[in-house]
Parts: sequence; C-alpha cells; structure tokens
Amino acid sequence: MSRESFLQFLLTVRNNPIRLAEYDRRNLSQLLFHARAEGFDFSAEDVADVAGPLEYSVIVNKDHDPFDETSRLWREMWGQRHLGYLVTKVVWRLSDAELQAIVAPPPKATEPEGR
Repeated sequence: MSRESFLQFLLTVRNNPIRLAEYDRRNLSQLLFHARAEGFDFSAEDVADVAGPLEYSVIVNKDHDPFDETSRLWREMWGQRHLGYLVTKVVWRLSDAELQAIVAPPPKATEPEGR
C-alpha cells in the first residue's frame, strides 16, 4: 500500500470527471475496495497521509493563510464530499511536481565524513 498509489488515483480522477463523480459518492471503505479492484493499492492511512499535506501546501504556500479554521480552503470544504473537494479545491491547484514532492520519501540523512 502506498501514498504514491493514492496520488496516482487522485491524478486519474482529476483527469476524468466521470470517474471522479463515480468515486465521490462512495464512502471510504467503498472507495478503497473499488480502487483496489482497478489496480490502486492504498489504505485509509495513505489517504490521510497524503490529503493533510496537500491541504497544508495549498493553505500555506498558495493562499498564504494560517493553517487553522480561518483559512479560505477550510471554508470551501464545508458541505462538500471529501474526494470531490480534495480534487477540485486542492489537487487542481498544485502542479504535478508539487504533488510528487509531497508524496516523495524524505531524503536520507547522510553520515558526516570521517565516520
């Protein structure tokens, strides 16, 4: 299971409004089941591990808002289904490079020379 797989899923539904509409009406368990049947391999934890940093990036880096309930993005979330909101209000605002950077594993620490 992977965060990368969830990002690929987000990119797939971002580029296909019909599939987004189909998935958006499903609850998380159904989304996981059907996405797995289509070859995606991610868990609920992967969804949370990707969604939070994506939202943070838009709020702090794009909107320059505080990361709290006063952010503009926070207000746009209310009354929307989570997947549709995540794709149309968050994913669409980030470049593919920004999206990839969020799910990339952190760089490995290097040993100081002489050890």
